[in-house]
Amino acid sequence: MVDASWRPHSVQVGQIATTVSPKLYVAVGVSGGTHQVSAMSSSRCIVAIDKDPDAPIFKVADCGLVGDLFEVVPALTEAVKKLNAQHA
Repeated sequence: MVDASWRPHSVQVGQIATTVSPKLYVAVGVSGGTHQVSAMSSSRCIVAIDKDPDAPIFKVADCGLVGDLFEVVPALTEAVKKLNAQHA
C-alpha cells in the first residue's frame, strides 16, 4: 500500500519501529521479514495471505492462505458481501 502511494510511509508496520497489537492482524502480500514479524507478533490472531508457500509470515500466522492477493482478496470480499446479505 505504501509502495502504491495509497498510504504514507509513516504507517508502515515494522519499517520505522512501528508496532501493533490488534485483536486481528491481516497480512496480505506481506512476506513476513524479521522486522515485520517483530512489529506485529503480539497480535491476538494473525491471518496471512501470500503467494509464496514458504513465506516466513506463515510460521507466525494462526491461519494462512497461499494465493495471489489480487485473486484471493476480491474472492474473499465477494464471499463476505454474500454472507452479509444473507444475514441482513
